[in-house]
Amino acid sequence: MILQDEKGAKHRQMVYLDYAATSPVFPDVLDVMDAVSRDFYANPSSIYSIGYSAKKLLHECRKTIATSMHSESDEIVFTSGGTEGNNLALFGVLRASRQKKHFIVGSTEHHSVLAAAQALTREGFSLSILPCSSDGRYSAEALARMIRPDTALVCLQIANNETGVLQPIDEISAITREKRIPLHCDAVAAYGHIPLDVRALKIDLLTASAHKMGGPKGVGFLYVRNEISLSPLFFGGSQERGLRPGTENLPAIAGFQKAVELSAVPASSLVRDRLEQLLTHHHPGAIVNGAGASRLPHILNITIPDVPAEQLLPLLSAKGIYASARAACASGERIPSHVLTAMGLSATESAETLRFSTGFGNKLSDADETSNAIDFAILNRFCT
Repeated sequence: MILQDEKGAKHRQMVYLDYAATSPVFPDVLDVMDAVSRDFYANPSSIYSIGYSAKKLLHECRKTIATSMHSESDEIVFTSGGTEGNNLALFGVLRASRQKKHFIVGSTEHHSVLAAAQALTREGFSLSILPCSSDGRYSAEALARMIRPDTALVCLQIANNETGVLQPIDEISAITREKRIPLHCDAVAAYGHIPLDVRALKIDLLTASAHKMGGPKGVGFLYVRNEISLSPLFFGGSQERGLRPGTENLPAIAGFQKAVELSAVPASSLVRDRLEQLLTHHHPGAIVNGAGASRLPHILNITIPDVPAEQLLPLLSAKGIYASARAACASGERIPSHVLTAMGLSATESAETLRFSTGFGNKLSDADETSNAIDFAILNRFCT
């Protein structure tokens, strides 16, 4: 990938390895958004012909996204992204619950889930946190022991956004479906990177966001199984089944649809695997966090002893290599990653941890260039 200045002049090669924070937008997605902004500007709720055309396009987008994970079109609620979707799922299910006031979330969930969960406790709901193993996985057996007669919701992610660790959702959903407890899964890190089937997995609610998979920022969806009751966060019109009132952002939704089409082939692990191989070979003490579990194909979370990420990342950035130390929403915090803490890492180990996440703009040589840059920094004692 080539960096450009404000005048469009090419001036430096860039290695972008932070797709889990946000991805570049597919050029075809930009073209679609431009065309829809120009040609489908009418309100989809309008009753004249160009409004109907916009409504028809909205339906087509909804159908494409629903088909991608084997759901029905009317089970897709468009949102502004993962944070809104997670809040709508948690607040929506629990506020709609008349008698049951207990819910369970995982210890390594995204901040949008954990913060919403804490806010719900201030409304009188009872929260239990499901711990994870040292490889970041939740146990279905531990979940079963935590369920109470008044449990109204279980919220566990498909895959972790920092480590890429995949959860045993099929085992978990077997328990929640038997107990008739709704299961919400945050799939923001996973959707568009691995195949998902909400019917086979027996998931009741699921969030996704376009900007993690080559789509635009500011648009996502919440899948809500038809049998699930939900209270809205906002009030106004009847758009999105009344769960998300307001005029739909059709250009962004159409861009999301195009990104879904372009992501139909599961992501490759070649670049991630190459970088993992190089770093663990050159640094024998390095630890791949979550290595004992199945992981997303594009995320590598690695601890390199005695190499503070806070010092290494600016040096990589100066060479046009962009990675992160943790989730972007928490990158400004000085406290250790709650994900790595839950997995048993110390504060020091957490501070020595890097996250690399690959995508459609990467090539195999990016792994070699990144590994060489890290070796150079350590060899020249920039990190000590």
